[in-house]
Amino acid sequence: MGSWARLEEQATASGTPSDLHLRIDFSMKTAIFLALVHHPVLDRTGREVTTALTNVDVHDLARSARTFGLSGVYIVTPVALQQRMVEQVVEHWTQGDGSSHLRRAEAIARVQPAASVEQARADIAQRTGRAPVVVVTAARYAPEGGAEPQSYAHWRNKLRQAEALEASPQGGAHSDHPPLLLVFGTGWGLAPSVLAAADVRLAPVHRDPALVEEGEAPYNHLSVRAAVAIILDRLLGDRDP
Repeated sequence: MGSWARLEEQATASGTPSDLHLRIDFSMKTAIFLALVHHPVLDRTGREVTTALTNVDVHDLARSARTFGLSGVYIVTPVALQQRMVEQVVEHWTQGDGSSHLRRAEAIARVQPAASVEQARADIAQRTGRAPVVVVTAARYAPEGGAEPQSYAHWRNKLRQAEALEASPQGGAHSDHPPLLLVFGTGWGLAPSVLAAADVRLAPVHRDPALVEEGEAPYNHLSVRAAVAIILDRLLGDRDP
């Protein structure tokens, strides 16, 4: 029995109202996925490295994904042992002792390992029937090749327009909106090859320059968990028009 089906069965047996949205209909909305990349990324010297899995990243990204209605989270690492660690975390919270905590379980059930960004893309294409648009983020403005930064307002409007079209009589099964894969890097950011291969690059998350005092040294080094939550809120959060 899969993680989603098991959670639904538990919710039914316990009499808990099911808020799990277990059956995702990809034809009725823009499916959005997230990938947290551990390779290829950079270290502080600019070398291409593989970073270690961090348990808190898995949990916090899963919770952010569930909060904002994402369809899945890929933990990208080529290290087989770390892939197995991801599977064990998911198994504990969806099939093991942790599965009684339904709110945590329904978030963690969205998580799965992938050996590469390419593997995540292929899995999304198989699940949705469409190749995803790959959207990368980076803390630096300087382009390493590939897509130029685009604003969050632009993509927020695109997503709203897509949702409005799919809700209209002309939308639904005839809509033509591919899924999105939002790619985040660990360490000191995604390797240039990942940035260059992306379809879209979002602008960095940074402080309003008008609030920076004269002579103050720049600082832009958010944790990836904070950056993910901020960016998802900018794209999908409930806010005044």
